[in-house]
Amino acid sequence: MTEPEDPRLIHAMWQALDLTRAYLSQDRVQVARCLAGLDISQLERVLTWLILDHDALFDELGQPPMLMRELGRMGALAPLETELAMMTAVRRVATGEGLTEAVEGLVPLDRVHAIAICTAVMLLEARGRSAALESLDAATMRYKQMGYPRPSTAP
Repeated sequence: MTEPEDPRLIHAMWQALDLTRAYLSQDRVQVARCLAGLDISQLERVLTWLILDHDALFDELGQPPMLMRELGRMGALAPLETELAMMTAVRRVATGEGLTEAVEGLVPLDRVHAIAICTAVMLLEARGRSAALESLDAATMRYKQMGYPRPSTAP
């Protein structure tokens, strides 16, 4: 994963987890708060972590259905400035296009939201909301046990 000594990667790891949780919890305020004030390099680290999480989940689950209804519900939680580009990418994923191709060309903020939404929907469709949130709680515990301290700025 990452070295406990690299606070930038640890912060990105927690932000990726918290953003996915915010979407699953349907918490619009927390969705906006997770990425507030990040510069482009910080967004790119969060993006990288989200891609790693998404790919690991895809490997674990195979290709769970990506129902447009759920994608639309979660997409509606995204900040308005990302909504059009991000939802276009999410719809492309729902119609069978690969995630990498669907988000290609988007700015990092739109990519971050699109991948977080796709990951949250995969978890929701495969496990249900309660079990999906429990799996994120388990990941939180694992990260803490592995020595990755939660930044004081995290929720």
